[in-house]
Amino acid sequence: MTMNDASRWAQIRARYELAQETVAQIAADVAMTPHKLTLRARAEGWLLRSNPKKKSQSTRDTIKRLKDLLQNRLAHLENQIGAIGEEISALASERDIRATNTLVRTLEKVLELEHKERKQRSSRARKNRKLNDAERDELTRRIENLRLEEQHILEANAAQNSDSTVVGMATMGEGGSTATVG
Repeated sequence: MTMNDASRWAQIRARYELAQETVAQIAADVAMTPHKLTLRARAEGWLLRSNPKKKSQSTRDTIKRLKDLLQNRLAHLENQIGAIGEEISALASERDIRATNTLVRTLEKVLELEHKERKQRSSRARKNRKLNDAERDELTRRIENLRLEEQHILEANAAQNSDSTVVGMATMGEGGSTATVG
């Protein structure tokens, strides 16, 4: 790699790591596919862009943070109600009830999101299992065909060997000695 080539790749790396352009744009400028550019980035230890597969993990994180937030807010409301005790005004009570209702609705939405994500993960796992089962069935079928093919070849070889090893008896000379012809 020449110095000019090295400085060119340094510029490409800087563009890639700045993440102001898409990988496809950078790749098009350097006459590469985005996949090859990403492979080179990995191989050379560049700062990689975020992976789209992290979406389900970030959704889980968001759900966890929402649950924690709801727990904290609920604990805060319980403390307020306990501190106020008997002297609670109707206005404060109504405000707290509305806040609690909002928390309950938010919790329902969070649980709905969590259920939806769990269902999607389960669906993906089922789909992968089906693919694996289909692949196993196909491999079993191929192995069985190969076994049958091998059996036919062995039978054909055995039949050919039995045809070519006909033993004949021939009389040799006057002494009545015999020779086997193979």
